[in-house]
Amino acid sequence: MLLLPVLIEDGWINNQAFSVDLSELEDCSIAVDATYYLSQLLDTPPAHEPLLSALGGLTGIQTHITENLNLWDKHRIVPFFVFNGQSITGQDEVGLRRRRTANKKTDEAWDLYSRSEAEQAVATFGANAGAYNVHNLYPLLQGILKQRGLHFLVPPYNACAQLAYFEMIDSDQCAGVMGPQELLLYPIKDAIIRSLDFEANKLTAISKKKMMRMLGVTEPMFIDALLMTGTTFLPTFPPLLDTSMYTNHFSIMDAVNMLRTSDKSVASACASFNDILQAQDANWLDKYRKARMAVHHFIYIAESGEVIVNDFERLTKDNHEYLGLQLPAELFHYLNTGLIGARNLNSITHGQIVVQPTLDGVVSDEYKKLVTAKLVPIKEQALGLIIPRVHRGIGHKDISLRVWFDPKFSHTINHRAQQPPPSQQVGTWDVKESDLRSVFPAGFAGPIYLEVLALANAEFVAKTIAKENKIRGIDSLEMVTSVAIWRFLHLRGYVGDSHTLTKWGNALATTFLALKDAAENRPEVPGLGEAALLAFELVRHGVLGARHQGNIAGLPRRGTEEDKTSLVLISQCATLLKLRHQVYGYSGPLNKSLLAFRSQSSAVREVDRDLIEAIVASMFMYGQSKRDREDYLEISQRLDRHTTPPSKIVQSIQLLTRISLRLPFLQEPDIGLGIAVRTFFDEDDMAHSKERRNERLEEFPKTFVPFAEALTDDFRICVDFISALNQGMQTLGSDELPAQDRTAWSKAQAYLDARPF
Repeated sequence: MLLLPVLIEDGWINNQAFSVDLSELEDCSIAVDATYYLSQLLDTPPAHEPLLSALGGLTGIQTHITENLNLWDKHRIVPFFVFNGQSITGQDEVGLRRRRTANKKTDEAWDLYSRSEAEQAVATFGANAGAYNVHNLYPLLQGILKQRGLHFLVPPYNACAQLAYFEMIDSDQCAGVMGPQELLLYPIKDAIIRSLDFEANKLTAISKKKMMRMLGVTEPMFIDALLMTGTTFLPTFPPLLDTSMYTNHFSIMDAVNMLRTSDKSVASACASFNDILQAQDANWLDKYRKARMAVHHFIYIAESGEVIVNDFERLTKDNHEYLGLQLPAELFHYLNTGLIGARNLNSITHGQIVVQPTLDGVVSDEYKKLVTAKLVPIKEQALGLIIPRVHRGIGHKDISLRVWFDPKFSHTINHRAQQPPPSQQVGTWDVKESDLRSVFPAGFAGPIYLEVLALANAEFVAKTIAKENKIRGIDSLEMVTSVAIWRFLHLRGYVGDSHTLTKWGNALATTFLALKDAAENRPEVPGLGEAALLAFELVRHGVLGARHQGNIAGLPRRGTEEDKTSLVLISQCATLLKLRHQVYGYSGPLNKSLLAFRSQSSAVREVDRDLIEAIVASMFMYGQSKRDREDYLEISQRLDRHTTPPSKIVQSIQLLTRISLRLPFLQEPDIGLGIAVRTFFDEDDMAHSKERRNERLEEFPKTFVPFAEALTDDFRICVDFISALNQGMQTLGSDELPAQDRTAWSKAQAYLDARPF
């Protein structure tokens, strides 16, 4: 078995690969499964990061992607990336199961690390990269592709289905397809590209027809056997996992032999091994049938721009059981252009939200309460903005929340009866660009800073309130971004119904003003405003403050309890900021308690991102922002065809993508800076002079973070960040923030003041 970060693949199939000269693809376009590409990249030096699942992110991944794409360009091959859209039926459950298995492996790695067996720990982390969700890298890759002028496509569902369509019609858009073994489930003509070796000037591929001949099977039997070995949306047929029958790992050949002894019928095979199925996965046959139908009736974007169901004429009436509910094509277009991600749509299509396992695997009471209760209202607001604009029948369907740590837990999401309705609240915002520019010139401040500080101006606030029921003219990139952020701030309680800042909003404004003052003598730090807003969200959810998760390895060891609590808060804040690091792999200390904190901050970041995506999608769906449906179909068609579109269409596509990239809560740093801050100060002696501490800080990277680029500056940014947050928190009363939390922030500030550098 070849273990990639996301894909688990069949060894026998991989052994059938053959090589071809790379020059055969010169001046050609290749359609590439983006998830497979990222998985291969992360599994191969120099981009391979053994500590990916321990850090929650990567150092230098942007450079590695850029350098790899340069090689494609050098060899005159054009990659046309296809990203996964919504999950298909069964995919969330399989992903949950695989990540839980991955958690057990990372637990072993953490145990090794706690016993100071660092090399073995790193090796164990590196062999288990599957704990990390590669989909988190989609926005980064899409941004790089846009910068390079490379088109990409996000189909309604899985990328494999879209690639199969290109192969099926022998599309002029691409000379071949590159992707995982799951492509073999679909009606591709024959070969799929598996890898490109630029150094050896070779590509490897596998032939579906050749493998079918070698196995002596028809295509339907081949598909059944491959499904039995397990896919990203169907668990492996349980008897194949029986080590008493298969001492070496099973392969598709074993599945074929099972079918041969069962009248070539999966149902008969299930009957033969009924005792094993009942003990391990009693519903496997039903899951198989849904998977088989989902594969046969795969969904793709045709070259005409239409969303098509394969073999639509034979589609059964219960197709919602294996395809999910049908959403408007308009939403798929916003997904395709990268304006929105798939999470909101996925929840509606499949009627469930599945909270996937965290990287740390820690199930604390704080985490459970966060994901099962505190974040639910935000999910409800997001769905409440989108669902009223889709088919009326969908609005009557329940959506349930499920969690990875408790299979019995289920909560019905209330997206229908929210008071006040989120659409009513966001519908009060109608801001004209001329009104904004009359008060604040273009370039006054970056996203979030501008929106918060602008609402401190009473004259401007009066101009933000909608005068008419129908809102139109929110068209430019800047205004779409700003109005979306204002509406987010309103829904989250930083702004009241009168569009003035609430006490939380004033606290946020205080923090932003402090950040601006601190940044006067240094270059702008990207993402600082977003980090501050996220910090406020974490404070309000009780994640960032006086209390922290105990009994987790990596908590501070030195100083008084008060000092330890302050250092926990300080280092948690630091994880929200980026450690500037060279392209080389990370080789510093690890910290499980900070990784557990990151799991909570990630959960908050995700739901906030879903909310702001729902806000911006609703702006387009309600016609508040400029959209021409025929133009959008043409945009989609031109993008798909991989031709050079007219400039107007290019600008429209780029606008949607740029809006997405400007909206907050998209990128998430690793916890490297938090680890560095905690490690440094936990070894600090308060009696040291400023000069002595500065000397220590200059020497610190050599031992602990050897590839840090500007650690002292990063530390200073972190100190300014915490100071600004503290200033905001101290403006709040006990009704907004408990006195215990305000005290924790002031003590954290005092901790840093007592340790200058």
